[in-house]
Amino acid sequence: MPERTRAIVTLESGQLLLIDKPSGITSHDVVDRVRRLTGEKRVGHAGTLDPAATGLLVVAVGRGATRTLSGRLDGGKRYLATARLGLASDTLDAEGNLLEVAVPSFSRERIEAAMAAIERSKTQVPPMVSALKRQSIPLYRLARRGWWIEREPRPARIDRLALVETEGADVTFEIAGGGGLYVRTVVHDLGVLLGVPAALIRLRRTAVGPWRIEDAMTLEELETIGREGRL
Repeated sequence: MPERTRAIVTLESGQLLLIDKPSGITSHDVVDRVRRLTGEKRVGHAGTLDPAATGLLVVAVGRGATRTLSGRLDGGKRYLATARLGLASDTLDAEGNLLEVAVPSFSRERIEAAMAAIERSKTQVPPMVSALKRQSIPLYRLARRGWWIEREPRPARIDRLALVETEGADVTFEIAGGGGLYVRTVVHDLGVLLGVPAALIRLRRTAVGPWRIEDAMTLEELETIGREGRL
């Protein structure tokens, strides 16, 4: 198994680990694994990925490393995402209660026009399944209880939104942005502009600040390096 040496960034006061998170586990699961392998309690990461999402998770090991990480995210994050038109979901993704409906075929030009309108927008309405809090309770916990709370539009940074390909009802796109950006809300808004329901079915994070998924290591590589005492 090849070792991706660029996946370990050595700092004066700790390390940054670039990890390719697989689907089916939480970002916190990855942090717990790093704690176990390094014996370091002060471990953090740059932005949660949902369990179904894959891609780059930048993990900081050591107090100084977490400070360094928080100061180097001005470059934002980049994702490759796939939306399914005609798929309604109460969570805006494939993890919720789903209802699929037939939709007309949309031209590439119409989809790109809708994306351009979203890219120009400076605000989003956060989804109910988000970590934003209402009276100290995360919205996703309220959503799990069946509660629906009105949310006001909030500033959202979208630097780039570009169509990659369409295949049937699936629309794959690349998106880059920063604070306030929810990809599932972009998918929902795309559906609204096209006049159909839409839900996020795949999400992969490809960049965080200056770091790229091409330099990341798998969890298997992480375990091998950890067992050999090279963390």
